[in-house]
Amino acid sequence: MANSNFDQGNSGIWSRRDFISGIGVAMAGASVLPVAEAVVQSEPGGGYPLFNGKDLSGFYTHLVGYEKNNDPKQVFSVHDGMLHISGEVNGCIVSEREYGNYRLVAEYKWGERMWPPRETQAMDCGLLMHCGNEDGVNFGLFPRSIQFQIYQGAVGDLVLLPGNEELSAMIEGEDRAGGFQYVSGAPAQQRQAGGDGPPFDITAHFGKDPEWKNVKGFHSPNDATLPHDQWNTMEVIADGDTLTCRINGREVNKATNLRIVSKGTDASLTRGRIGIQSESGEIFFRRLELFASRPSFLDGRL
Repeated sequence: MANSNFDQGNSGIWSRRDFISGIGVAMAGASVLPVAEAVVQSEPGGGYPLFNGKDLSGFYTHLVGYEKNNDPKQVFSVHDGMLHISGEVNGCIVSEREYGNYRLVAEYKWGERMWPPRETQAMDCGLLMHCGNEDGVNFGLFPRSIQFQIYQGAVGDLVLLPGNEELSAMIEGEDRAGGFQYVSGAPAQQRQAGGDGPPFDITAHFGKDPEWKNVKGFHSPNDATLPHDQWNTMEVIADGDTLTCRINGREVNKATNLRIVSKGTDASLTRGRIGIQSESGEIFFRRLELFASRPSFLDGRL
């Protein structure tokens, strides 16, 4: 996607004021901090490290069967500059702040372990975008969110995960073997989940192998991902009510006109907290960095 503002974020020429206003930083449930008081600061190169490589500052944990920020099994830990997610307990780690209008760059690599009862299944994780304020409202596991799968053979699949609200999006695509698949330039279709509709909705990433199988180690040569033991780069661009996903530079999914329907209201979904799943698969992240996508100031209200 050609966009001079994304190029600015890459080149590092954003000022601190541009960066903070462009990335749309807000405290959950509160008004955005004035720029002069905001604690978010860009680093050399123009980005803001969502993960600092030292500890879990700026995040909280929510695991099934445990209270918030109670992680006795150390499902989420930091060592050697990496975020290590063991996958032993299902749940997620979620940013304490909300964000809008950004480009998230994540670099990940699989570990080796899958936990019972999924030892032989494809390794599974995922990024949760625009997370709502209630934890565990989607099947008792995750907050309301838009998920981009990190799932062997299915990396970049887009999943609408509603909570108490209905989610909808317009996605260009076609019905193919294995279900609805993102195809840039195809007629856009409305996808919905929650409310009176299905409990979730999946749009397969572009080029997904029609022979995909839920088996550990699955890798298709047609996928944008690299083999199991290599680092992959996943980018998610949040630009207003649009989310775009790239894997190793290839655009694999895109949703526009993201909307949330709750209690008679119908509003654009443009921001929220950012989460990462723990879902049985061991995985490492060595980079989680945000770049401003365009200069616009958000008020932080959902």
